[in-house]
Amino acid sequence: MKHKRFALVSLLPLLFSCAGANVDLNYVQELNANGDEDFVVLQLTDIHWNYSTNIKEASAYLNNTIKVAKELKGHIDLIEVTGDTLLVANKKIATTIYDLIDSWGIKWAFTFGNHDYEGEWSEAWMNELVSSSHYQNAVLPELVNKYDKVDGYSNYVINVKWGNDMNWQIYNIDTHNLVQQSGSYDYDYVHPNQVEWYKSQAELAKKADNTYTPSIAFFHIPTSEINDMKEEEKIGGIKDEKYCPGKTFSEFYGVAKERNCRGMFFGHDHSNDIVWKHEGVVYGYGVKANIELYSTEKDDVSITGCALYSLHKNGTFDLEHLIIDYDNMEQGKSSLSWEVKDL
Repeated sequence: MKHKRFALVSLLPLLFSCAGANVDLNYVQELNANGDEDFVVLQLTDIHWNYSTNIKEASAYLNNTIKVAKELKGHIDLIEVTGDTLLVANKKIATTIYDLIDSWGIKWAFTFGNHDYEGEWSEAWMNELVSSSHYQNAVLPELVNKYDKVDGYSNYVINVKWGNDMNWQIYNIDTHNLVQQSGSYDYDYVHPNQVEWYKSQAELAKKADNTYTPSIAFFHIPTSEINDMKEEEKIGGIKDEKYCPGKTFSEFYGVAKERNCRGMFFGHDHSNDIVWKHEGVVYGYGVKANIELYSTEKDDVSITGCALYSLHKNGTFDLEHLIIDYDNMEQGKSSLSWEVKDL
């Protein structure tokens, strides 16, 4: 059965403009791997804390997820929070969830989801809350998009280094909220000036031999290419609801693929954790990190938990979906978890 837990408030969209200002800035953060070890990224998505969330229960689930993941991998170097952390809430609830994330003592990155705009705050307030100026372990640059011309509030790149060598880049892209088209609303997409921003960052990170540095990208709403994925390209996971990308075509997928983007990962569709390898790109969902709003069960286990990406120094990576049942946390790693190595 599907868990359903709806907020007891109206879910009307809150639409905000993303006006640019006068100065183009390159927003780059740098993180270091530990010796020759893999750089391990943990993705949390679609947590959906809201006015009716049992904060104690939901906090215990997230704490346990981090604990199980660290025991499995030995260490976590970065947490990617890929949108819809909140669902119609107030500033106290918002601060509580990010206080919790920062308390784990692990560097963490943030991208907006469509529901993160629905609350008693502005994008500017949320952007400041989750930035490095507010939290010790946040890596979102504190001035990102206050002065640039790039649409969105969470476009930035993390360069990952082994010693003096930068072997990977991790891109965070804002897929916004909703866009009005022909009198109705549809999910938004990666805008042309964001694609140009990505191009500029990829060019800056070229290696001495003029090749592009391998990268992965995190965002919330899938690109329209999700409709091109084929069953034989699946490498893991399940599909339990229709795909919900923005209908507007974005050049991001093609541009990123040409610049050695090895993986693109998102959330948004709670009952899907399916991942494909398409045209050389590993592309697909993370794992919903809570049961709020709705989620899926298989064999009496909720398909909730986290995704793990172990970046190797040589430019390949391992992908694991760690499934941890919401109602039976002590079982740890579920038989529904799966892993693919050396992608």
